[in-house]
This record gives sequence, C-alpha cells and structure tokens, in this order.
Amino acid sequence: MTVGEVYDYLNTIAPFRTQDDFDNSGLLIGSRDTEVYRIAVCLDITNDIVDECERVGAQLIVSHHPVIFNKIRSLNDTSPVYRLIKSGIAAICDHTPLDMARGGISDVMYDMLGFGDPKNSPVLHSIYPDKNIGYGRIAYLDFEISAEGLAESAKNAFSCKGVKYCDGGKSIKSVAVCSGAGNDEVYRCIAMGIDAIITGDVKHHAFVDAHNAGVTVIDAGHYATENIIVSVLKQKLSAKFPETDIFEPDANAEICKYM
Repeated sequence: MTVGEVYDYLNTIAPFRTQDDFDNSGLLIGSRDTEVYRIAVCLDITNDIVDECERVGAQLIVSHHPVIFNKIRSLNDTSPVYRLIKSGIAAICDHTPLDMARGGISDVMYDMLGFGDPKNSPVLHSIYPDKNIGYGRIAYLDFEISAEGLAESAKNAFSCKGVKYCDGGKSIKSVAVCSGAGNDEVYRCIAMGIDAIITGDVKHHAFVDAHNAGVTVIDAGHYATENIIVSVLKQKLSAKFPETDIFEPDANAEICKYM
C-alpha cells in the first residue's frame, strides 16, 4: 500500500477540494509513492508523536490539524516538519474537509450526544452551494433540557476535564454543535434563534452577547470536541486497509494541564 492510496481513500470520506480558503489540508509532507506498512492517526503532529513514530517505524501520519499551517520562514530540529522530512515520514492532514463532511467531526459530536442519526441534520454554516456540506449541525430535540444538564452531557460525551458555559435562561429544545473553534458560530446561533451551542474556543464577549440574547453557550474545548475523530478515522482506515498496522500514538494527548 502507498501514501497515495491512503490519500485517495481519505478524499472519498472528506474531499480535500472542500477545504476552506484559509486551510492547508492534503499530503503536506512526503511522496504518494512511498510504501506504507504502519500508520499513526492523531489530532496534532507534535515532536512527541514524531518520536513515537520513529521508534515504532511508522511511514505515515494522518492528522486532523495541519502540520504546516502558517508561513514557514525557517526550519530547525525543533520543528516537527523538519523532523518528519529528516525521518522520511509522510504526513496527510485532513482539517476543514473533515470538519464539514457528512460523517465528519460535527456528525460524530451529534451522535455522541445522543441526538439521533446526524445524517439528515441541518448544517449550521454552509459555505458551499451544496447545503449538505459545512460547519456544525443543528439538533431539534424531542425533549427539553436545562443548560446545566446539556453542559453535563457534553462533558461526559467528550470526556472533558471541564466545560465552561453560560446559561441562556430557558429550557433548551434546539442545539447546534460545532467542533473546534466555533466562536463565530455563537453569533450565527443568536441570529437563527437556536437555543444553545456546544463548541470550543469561545471568547468572553461572545459569552456575554449570547447571555444577553438568551442563548446557552457551552465551551467544551477545542481538543475535546475534535480528538473524538481520531478513533473514528482509525476504525475507517483499519477497515479499508486491514493488512496495515494502524494505531493511535500514546503521545496523542492534550498538552494543556488543568488545575
């Protein structure tokens, strides 16, 4: 099996052509022709993960976040990019395509929260003529839940070390979910009259504005709302390439600590 075959399969799950303008998804390091016998699947490519891949002899890393995102002006041995090139390890990064695709991270969030089958759930923020592709999903519940109850559900579903939330002051019957950094989507929920949103990286002023508008906002964290895709990708890749050793590195862990 080759890097190119893995890329082509991922392209069927979350087409790279759908990536947002600011993004840098795709085969970022390495050659399509490289033979692959062991693949690491992770959220971020850190030096710890590169160390582990070197030790176990992985030829490819599939990550969600791009290992090359901002402009690179220099490279040295503290950079995972430098380390990957030196070690001959390829990197495929599937970022915003996986955020937006059906079966992608927002659908996984929706399912883990017990909202039912996400397949036909409305997209919160479509950026394509195809309204079925975009950031976030909306759940219209057949029950009511409090802000505290929804925050607890999110904490448990995503194994969060903690959640930060503001109470919109009313029972919740509609909920948007958006993986990663969904600060701007808070305002979309306010405009659309959605009762609550579960996302990550919410700024102080968005909490204030949502509170004033009667919208519950639950910040479950960037890491917790996105790392959930790693096991899903591992399962999909293992089913597609059963002869290949596909693993989640021990080093695929949140680097921030909580007190």
